[in-house]
Amino acid sequence: LPLKMAQAKGYYQKEGLEVEIILVTGSLGVPAVLGNSVHFSTASGSILSAAARGVPVKLVSIITTKPSFDLISDPKIQSFPQLKGKLVAITTRGGTFEHITRLILERNGLNPDKDVTILALGRQDDLYLGLKAGRISAAIFSPPRSLMLAREGFFKLAVSGDYLPHYPIGGLGVTDELIKKNPGDIQLFVNATLRGIAYYRQNRAESIKFIAKELKSPDESFATQMFDWHQTVIADEGRPSQAWINGVLDFTRKSLDIKAAIPPEQVFDFSFVDKANR
Repeated sequence: LPLKMAQAKGYYQKEGLEVEIILVTGSLGVPAVLGNSVHFSTASGSILSAAARGVPVKLVSIITTKPSFDLISDPKIQSFPQLKGKLVAITTRGGTFEHITRLILERNGLNPDKDVTILALGRQDDLYLGLKAGRISAAIFSPPRSLMLAREGFFKLAVSGDYLPHYPIGGLGVTDELIKKNPGDIQLFVNATLRGIAYYRQNRAESIKFIAKELKSPDESFATQMFDWHQTVIADEGRPSQAWINGVLDFTRKSLDIKAAIPPEQVFDFSFVDKANR
């Protein structure tokens, strides 16, 4: 939404950029930037995991600082023991959704490899339809679908932010090659994106109407709920604290079973954000 707001207000154009926003699954974020199919990816979890493994990509800005997902289940399943033997869906393997799903299951006494079957089904829309049709018993959903399912009577088993307060869900990922060869365009893109985020946050009434339009929903109360939730997770000035960075790297190292510490500079490059804010 903040990127689309920046586009709608003409901030990219004012920086001399023509920006096209393309919807792809999160698992394609890293291959897309590495293959020069796109210049930026907002699949921050995939970018983070790849960078931690030594892939030459970086997160240059953070949009949201903690996971915004809820683990939603069939209305008949209202406790974790009831999930045993059931199908739990994620979007793709190896990304944020799988890491957080496994963390929540483990913290609630379930072995994600033995007690449940985790299926990768693709887009959030596919998970939404699968849960409503009864083909799966639970899945991780982000707004607006998590809010929609709650309104429809499905049960909220867990809020991911309660389990993992430090994790980027939405950021700007680029290749090391782009940082080296074309830092100017990255700076312009970051400048405009931060303006879009600031405008989005500071103009509540307009942003609520914008959300309703983007969701093709006439229900402004739903858009209001979405906006008010969003304000609790958006990063201030695209630059999280050092404590947040340490928390993210610690979780990433453990979830990927990396033995050595991950240097922050291997994953993050906030020089563009710092320059934009100055």
